[in-house]
Amino acid sequence: MEKCLLLGNGGREAVIAEYVSKGYELYSVMPYKNPSIAEFAEKSGGKYLIGDPFDKEVVKKFINEEEIENCIISSDNLLQDGLIDLARELGLKTFGPTSKGSKIEWSKTYALDIVEKLAPEMIIKNYNITNEEDLKRIIDGYEDDSFVVKPEGLTGGKGVKVGGIHFKGKTEGFDYAKECLKGAGNVIIQDKVEGREFTVTGLTDGKNIVITPTTFDYPYRFDEDKGPGTGGMGCLGFEDGMLPFLTKEDIEVCKKLMKETIEYVNRDSLEFNGVIYGGFFKCENRNKIYRV
Repeated sequence: MEKCLLLGNGGREAVIAEYVSKGYELYSVMPYKNPSIAEFAEKSGGKYLIGDPFDKEVVKKFINEEEIENCIISSDNLLQDGLIDLARELGLKTFGPTSKGSKIEWSKTYALDIVEKLAPEMIIKNYNITNEEDLKRIIDGYEDDSFVVKPEGLTGGKGVKVGGIHFKGKTEGFDYAKECLKGAGNVIIQDKVEGREFTVTGLTDGKNIVITPTTFDYPYRFDEDKGPGTGGMGCLGFEDGMLPFLTKEDIEVCKKLMKETIEYVNRDSLEFNGVIYGGFFKCENRNKIYRV
């Protein structure tokens, strides 16, 4: 039986561990013991190590000593830090993008630039702001707080704030955007659109893509999508893989953009395979799909 290294130790990785362990000896490097991952590793005949998965020397030594052949990573931060790059350098078969490929997740401006190139009709009007003077000018241009503030980097699904829900008034929105600007050197201000947000997830080998059942997510803590973002409070899906407010044509539009995005990122070399996540809005008043 081949050996597979899984890096990351959250709930998502625990589910992945369960299924990987059915066909592979499971190995893991965890900063602290996740009981589920540890159990699946032991039952599969594999092994886990309590250590820093961001420490490339620790991971490299573990791979070499255990003679591991495969590697799966879904954690955004580990992907950004190039742990898939390390696994590839050591000759492992990998599932997950390189640091360069995962830029579509950890850089919102990069992702928006790609959508603007490939499908400008699906872009929500946005501003990439790099100084406080421009930030004030852009926010002053809104009549009210009908805008969204998006930090540039990874925030675990907790950073995006919507006017009228997560901040009240332009002053609160400006103050939060200023914090983001100071932290990353830029911040995105985006028009607020009314519609239903949904998720289209794809599995890709870097060329082909298979779409999984579409879901409606609940990222905020309180009812009616209010309260702070949590990174995920569960999701809703239906047996037919669709949502009541979507059509098959809607999903095809999303799939086309996701496939073209993969092709764009991989235009020079294979940088992206694994799971690609697409967040979209269906605006009923104009029957329009937006990429968010």
